Amino acid sequence: MRLLIGNSTNADLVDESEKRGAAWWALRLLWFAEDDDVIVMSEPPAGVYLDYVTSMTGTDPSSLRIVVPPPGVDGMQWLSADRLQSPVLADMLGEAFAGRKVDEVLALWPDASVVALARSLGCEEAVPGAGFASQGGGALVNSKAIFRAVAMGTGLPLPAGAVCGNPRAAEDAVMELLERRRPAIVKHEFLSGGMGNEILSRDEGVRPFGARRVTVVPDRVACAGFFAENWDRLTGEGRYRLVVEEYYPESTAVFAEFLITDDGPEFGGNGQMFYIPIANAQAIPAPPPLSESMPQVVDHSRRLCETLHAMGYRGRLSADAIVTPDGEIYFTEYNGRVTGSTHLYAVLGKRIVGADYAEDRLLFERVGWRVPSFEEAAAAVRDAGLTYDPATRTGVIFCSAFDRPSSTLWYCLVERDIESARKTEVTLNGLFPQQP
Repeated sequence: MRLLIGNSTNADLVDESEKRGAAWWALRLLWFAEDDDVIVMSEPPAGVYLDYVTSMTGTDPSSLRIVVPPPGVDGMQWLSADRLQSPVLADMLGEAFAGRKVDEVLALWPDASVVALARSLGCEEAVPGAGFASQGGGALVNSKAIFRAVAMGTGLPLPAGAVCGNPRAAEDAVMELLERRRPAIVKHEFLSGGMGNEILSRDEGVRPFGARRVTVVPDRVACAGFFAENWDRLTGEGRYRLVVEEYYPESTAVFAEFLITDDGPEFGGNGQMFYIPIANAQAIPAPPPLSESMPQVVDHSRRLCETLHAMGYRGRLSADAIVTPDGEIYFTEYNGRVTGSTHLYAVLGKRIVGADYAEDRLLFERVGWRVPSFEEAAAAVRDAGLTYDPATRTGVIFCSAFDRPSSTLWYCLVERDIESARKTEVTLNGLFPQQP
């Protein structure tokens, strides 16, 4: 029996915007569910979504035990540490286990609260890398600041830059780049998806990819003013460090993800990320011409995982990089958790499409398709003849639950190539009105 925990983040490291969507984001945990699993969720999943996911994976939904602990200090919006430490939850899980042994604990985020819960239940040994996670290791493998030290020590190619603990250090690091007429990107240490990033440039016309906006900074006075105004916002009121890096306009974002076990790193998948200006789509595996660069990206990523393996981390590790217009590769961050790509390649790809899916199929995920409801979206896709077909190994799979506040779904297109995926997107966008 396995215990699955839908803790999508560590609230001490993110802002309120990430907390608000945490319960919805954690629902992707259901893709990993197997018969007889016990699953701890922030809130109960909608029945239509649970039925859809289990119909795709072949899991028997009646065999699952979904446990929702009492509200915590932040209510029900995410699975906080205080909810995991609730004695009521411990009693509920004891009942759900019914005397069965827990063979594995799978958590979305490697938090110390997960280890504490497992310890209280007598199954700490089932948590991969429990010792590392119990001492705050989750922050280490999700910090953009620590990433630069670990990656530099491993010998990976990184953009020029610095890790800054105060506004003057950040100002100096940015000005060193701007004086060479190179734009800079500044990054919140822990926010994801480009949400905590901004680009600074001396010149107009730089397009933001992986950041919300570009600010023109003509001189040091303007640079100092930017940090005086934005330092607290970019560093969580000064709790975290700021990363400054050289920004390469018109570059392409890629990743390679591994599972780090006791035996070492196992390759999971690679892909391309799309930004307008923050992450809104991904393709797995990375399509041509990027596929030519991916062996080098995967090799560097494996070396990074070997370093983290030696440090005691166990779990998923995605290494992010950029490929510049000149074909240069620079690594930019890592994410030591179950990412937004993991369920795509590990479940939709290998489990649903087939273990060899990457040889002749492409997974293309799009964020934020506006629809009235999950049921109406499923019916429209079915009527259009686009529902995933196991016989042809092509079609539409809904890879998220319906997000009611934004009235959106995320979908994954299984196609032969990126061109076919683009054509299917045109059809999908015609099913319901989309914002430009």
